[in-house]
Amino acid sequence: MSYSSASDSASVSAADPSLLAGEYDVFLNFCGIDTRYGFTDYLYTSLHSVGVRTFRDNNQIRVGKEIGPELVKAINDSKISIPIFSKNYACMKWCLLELAQMVQCMKNGGQMIFPIFYDVDPHDVQHQRGSYEEAFRQHRKRRYDKKVIQEWKNALKKVGQLKGLELKKETGGHEGELVKIIKDKVLEFLKQNNKHEYLDLVGMPSRIEKMEEFLNIHSDNVRCIGIHGMGGLGKTTIAEVIYDKYQHHFDCHSFLKDVRETSKSRNGIVHLQNQLRSDILKTKISDIDDYNEGIRKIKDAVHEKEVLIVLDDVSEKSQIDRLAGSWKWFHARSRIIITTRNEEVLRAFKHTCHRDGHPEVYASYKPDYLNNDDSLELFSKYAFMSKSPPEGYDILSKNIVSTAAGLPLVLVVTGSSLYGETDKDLWDEKFKELKSIPAEEVQEKLRLSYDSLSGVQKEIFLDIACLFLGWNKSNPCYMWDDCGFYPRNVLNVLVRMSIITVGDDDILGMHDQLRDLGRHIACEGKLDECGRWSRLWDCDKAFEVYTTDQYDIRSASNPFTPLLAPNGPVRSHVDCAYKGGFKGGER
Repeated sequence: MSYSSASDSASVSAADPSLLAGEYDVFLNFCGIDTRYGFTDYLYTSLHSVGVRTFRDNNQIRVGKEIGPELVKAINDSKISIPIFSKNYACMKWCLLELAQMVQCMKNGGQMIFPIFYDVDPHDVQHQRGSYEEAFRQHRKRRYDKKVIQEWKNALKKVGQLKGLELKKETGGHEGELVKIIKDKVLEFLKQNNKHEYLDLVGMPSRIEKMEEFLNIHSDNVRCIGIHGMGGLGKTTIAEVIYDKYQHHFDCHSFLKDVRETSKSRNGIVHLQNQLRSDILKTKISDIDDYNEGIRKIKDAVHEKEVLIVLDDVSEKSQIDRLAGSWKWFHARSRIIITTRNEEVLRAFKHTCHRDGHPEVYASYKPDYLNNDDSLELFSKYAFMSKSPPEGYDILSKNIVSTAAGLPLVLVVTGSSLYGETDKDLWDEKFKELKSIPAEEVQEKLRLSYDSLSGVQKEIFLDIACLFLGWNKSNPCYMWDDCGFYPRNVLNVLVRMSIITVGDDDILGMHDQLRDLGRHIACEGKLDECGRWSRLWDCDKAFEVYTTDQYDIRSASNPFTPLLAPNGPVRSHVDCAYKGGFKGGER
């Protein structure tokens, strides 16, 4: 923000009523004599029109030696700060005071700063050249404190290094086009940021704080962090929160989900390599045909960029080798996060770092199980839609929580299964069932929720676990409709019970522990006799069954006979389904 006076009287200006409105999405920092009634006004109006809560100070004259508490709060409470650098920006001490506060917020709380270089070069901002050099000459003449001046210079240097937008370079000077680009980027950031309001996730703040220590976002070194522990512990959620919070600090970013499962499919690792390279180069690419070629191309792509990469649910060392290879591949300040159930797959990566004399590059983190208080709160959130049990259910809830061993997934699924249930005898029965299962037998605890489903609900759950993960729900609904399953109601029940998820884009999903449970049930315990499975989801096994006459369709007693899709097992591991094939569009 800029002001036409730099008077140093001791008073602090009165608060604008808009400052009292609370938290903002965006804080605009600008030089008023340059952009107040033009670019900044247009940007503010554009953001406000799409519901982005934007702070723009309307006072043109500020007095005092420091920014007031209202402005400090507005900056601190904003998710994004947008400094608009223009010719006279550095002349205005209030712009610089606010910028220094923004940088402090970025260091302390990970706030995003998104600089706009309106009519100046980023290097002039970073190194205080041109009009910025003259501005600081005038500041010294006014005898401002040398430490304050240095703080301003440091803030300009820091923000000048960040990835921002230049009016001339981005749009050839067309302000309207630049405003649209900024609006789109702000909306995308807020969408990702709101995806995980991690302070509201039970037990999450302490975990994120620990991860941030390992991540050391301001270090100039490459950092590789392995998150390990059993399924259902929350490893993926932790990685997602960190990714959402910090992705905009990097040139490029990529989150590769379900590496273990995807790698099982035909050319799965090549698919992941293409996805990773596309994310890094920010364009759709699928020119990798074999994984050795992919290794070379990924190495070339990440070498010159600061990247954030997450490899989620890795199960084998070879997957890391083919996707993230060595820490030496990566540009300084890059971060690689790997989640896995098996700590052994991380040892080679750790050994390489130590062998090369850089043990500081690698860190491993095993999240703690939830403590009793957090476990009770998480269970209550799903069983009662509140932070604690209502009167009369306190002891019952604590008994059930004690059987979950602090595992978030078990608490969520168990709590969801009891939502709306008022029969205390049933609660006691649930407790006894859970207590009879060893703490480490996670899938057996989850199976209790499966066993409580009706026949049709079980069939649709198994279909999703085996065949339709990652599909738009409308496609299998055609088939389920023909079977008389009333699928939309069933899907709602499965979502309410936290057994499946349906994304904003109607994509079906579920936790990998529940997926593995469903596939084990579909195998009926006969892992080596795939001809007797109720569903076939692996192309090679499906081809084996139907080319070796392992399964006699005509004599099968199972009414839900697994059949290949019309084109046979050549497209993906989910091209198997009920007899009769599919109706509707492609995946």
